[in-house]
Amino acid sequence: RMLNDLKNTIIRSQRTQRNWDLSQSIKDEDLELFKIAVSECPAKQNRIWYNVVFVKDRNVIEKIYNTTDGFTYTENDTTTNSQTLANLLAVFCIDKDKRDKVSKSDTNNSKISIGIASGYLNLVAHLLNYKTGYCACFDNKEVNKILDVENSELILGIGYPDYSKDRREHHKVKDFLYPTFDKDVKVKII
Repeated sequence: RMLNDLKNTIIRSQRTQRNWDLSQSIKDEDLELFKIAVSECPAKQNRIWYNVVFVKDRNVIEKIYNTTDGFTYTENDTTTNSQTLANLLAVFCIDKDKRDKVSKSDTNNSKISIGIASGYLNLVAHLLNYKTGYCACFDNKEVNKILDVENSELILGIGYPDYSKDRREHHKVKDFLYPTFDKDVKVKII
């Protein structure tokens, strides 16, 4: 039964949540697990390639949301990315280890490390029965200013879903459903 539950959680964790129940808050003990997930995951040579800002402040979340421009739904219109309206945002920023020289070309290691850390965080969130949504379509310069950081790269929204709506329905734009696709990743075993 446990393996089946884990399999189902992994499958559910790939689906984006677009609307949220904002009457609830992330539990402090869950936030502590999220911190462990992003700081104790694998990284090349266990070095620092990124840093993370957790955002709970609703006003700051709204400001970040207003920097998004994530989906074109007509030839001339776009809509914001409501994944960033979650109860909690994890903003991943490119960083580098200051213990000794690291080449500026090591941005690739940062991006790979951010992918691993955000994947850990995504799975942990789903194991705790939260929903998630990724966003990379935001104005990095504006988010950097809002958070007083450098090199914001990726946002993961984490929170409680609004069960009165389809998970694909935009949080604010009435009757707008984001399309969804299934992927067919080929896995070869040799």
